[in-house]
Amino acid sequence: MPNNHDIPAYFPATLTRAARHISLEKGEALFRAGQKVSGIYYVISGEVKALRHMAKSSEAVMVRAMAGEFFAESAIAAPRYSCDGVAVKPSELLFLPMEALDTALTDAGFAKAFFLANAANARRQCSRYERVRLRSARDRVLHLLACESGPDGVFNWPAPLTELAVELALEPETLYRVLAELEASGEITREKRQFKQRS
Repeated sequence: MPNNHDIPAYFPATLTRAARHISLEKGEALFRAGQKVSGIYYVISGEVKALRHMAKSSEAVMVRAMAGEFFAESAIAAPRYSCDGVAVKPSELLFLPMEALDTALTDAGFAKAFFLANAANARRQCSRYERVRLRSARDRVLHLLACESGPDGVFNWPAPLTELAVELALEPETLYRVLAELEASGEITREKRQFKQRS
């Protein structure tokens, strides 16, 4: 059983008892596309992503999940995972078996928290879809900052910039060039992987 401090307070006791702790190294797979769904995950620390393999050996990031977020929750409605689940960096997760999750969803407090988490994830996915449809690399970067920055106007990217390029469906060289141009024009400020769009 995982440590109590790893488990959100709104998890009912039945789910807490059934949860299993998982540690992943960077690049390690959590599950593979086509594998039978046995449960979903809650991210304690680190970051994981759902990768879909495309034609010509390319990949598309369908979902990202960081600390405090559920991962692979859409698998509740499917018999098998449709993507690979992969750790972006060393990560700690809770595995939530499907049977225990079904029971937990009868708890009103947990059901509400789970619904809100899914609503937030749906918003992120809509923004991602809208963003990658933009033709201009510059517009994709500015759209990301407009949609995903915090209340202070700052956007923190927790992974290498090569991962940000994948998120924006850009080549790394293109992303580096656009960031340099936006900094030079004064449209954004940047401190390593922290960005702020100037109003």
